[in-house]
Amino acid sequence: MPEENEIRLNSAARDVMAERQRQVSAEGFSLYRDDLYVNGELAEAASTYASLAGKPRSLSTAWPRVIGEFKPSADRRRDLVKAAALLLAEIERVDRVGLIKHWPVRRDENGMFQHPDMPDFDEGDGDKCKAWIAEQGLTVAMVSLESAEPAIADRYFESHDPNCSYWEPDRPDGEGWFCLAIHDTDDGPVCWWARREVTP
Repeated sequence: MPEENEIRLNSAARDVMAERQRQVSAEGFSLYRDDLYVNGELAEAASTYASLAGKPRSLSTAWPRVIGEFKPSADRRRDLVKAAALLLAEIERVDRVGLIKHWPVRRDENGMFQHPDMPDFDEGDGDKCKAWIAEQGLTVAMVSLESAEPAIADRYFESHDPNCSYWEPDRPDGEGWFCLAIHDTDDGPVCWWARREVTP
């Protein structure tokens, strides 16, 4: 292939990646939010920007209102970059379909829970668990009952009862967190929260 025909990370590609990051950081289009657009809304939004690029006074009935406000500009290239970034977001969403995601938490009689799509890891499977978390692209945070408010912690540890169903683990700050598991350990119950890592 002639060198001039090679596909490179040129300014166009870099601008699309930068716009994708801007949509996440400035416009609030987190991966969690993107995953809710299961009816092709991101692709429709991209198509609208592409078809009306550079026409700032244009309106379109094709624009999916759930996405937010349609903001065409007089800069045709800028609108095409927005369109490409939205298409990239849709491709990323499609790629995540097979990944673990939010599931309603239904705790058992002792207050324990395990996400149905989470593998059963045995004691000593730490490396396997870390590999699975990395493969899933998750950030994981642990919250322990031991660190709960004293009344809750004392109730559990002084009762010698395995039931911790009255404990509501604190969710980490930010959006997109879902519960992977609530299980017992040598130091008492812990809750594992997870969310998809945000990548540009």
